[in-house]
Amino acid sequence: MKTITFYLFAFAITLASAQTTYPVDWDQAVGANATFTIEVGDTVLWTWANGVPHTVTSQAGSVETFDSGTLTGAGTEFQYTFTVVGDNPYLCEVHPVMMAGTITVEAVLSVQDKFERNVTFYPNPVDEMLVIASLYKLDSYEIYNLLGKKVGWGDGNGTFTHLNTSYLNSGVYFIKVTSGEFQTTRKIIKN
Repeated sequence: MKTITFYLFAFAITLASAQTTYPVDWDQAVGANATFTIEVGDTVLWTWANGVPHTVTSQAGSVETFDSGTLTGAGTEFQYTFTVVGDNPYLCEVHPVMMAGTITVEAVLSVQDKFERNVTFYPNPVDEMLVIASLYKLDSYEIYNLLGKKVGWGDGNGTFTHLNTSYLNSGVYFIKVTSGEFQTTRKIIKN
């Protein structure tokens, strides 16, 4: 009986620690990098960021099947709660090259791990426009050169921040992004 009680308690704790809803701005600007890592029980809420028709549709090889159908209108929403560990490639069937990604579902992640795994920079190396994608809405970013001097900064813009790097010289830079109490730093290469 104690064993069953322990497993029920552990299961309840696991469920309580998950079950977070993550908003994703969904339009053609996301590119093919709408890729995030979440926990079992978490929900992703895609919000149409423009008035163009879009879908959120799982692809072959996805461990779960989901499909929003074709929806239109800025502010339109589709959400899905992920319940199975594994990878879920998905795309917009209207704009498959411009809107795609993978939702990776893991059993348990710390909040800091979830933040760090869900910040991506692309393209890297970058010529002019760098996209910072995050499952968390970014508050700010700071750019540092190899000497540690701050050479740029700005406010985050939701889950996808577009950063013009044309003013930077060619070289290696570090970008620190902040969302609430969380921070992470990544290296980028400017062509």
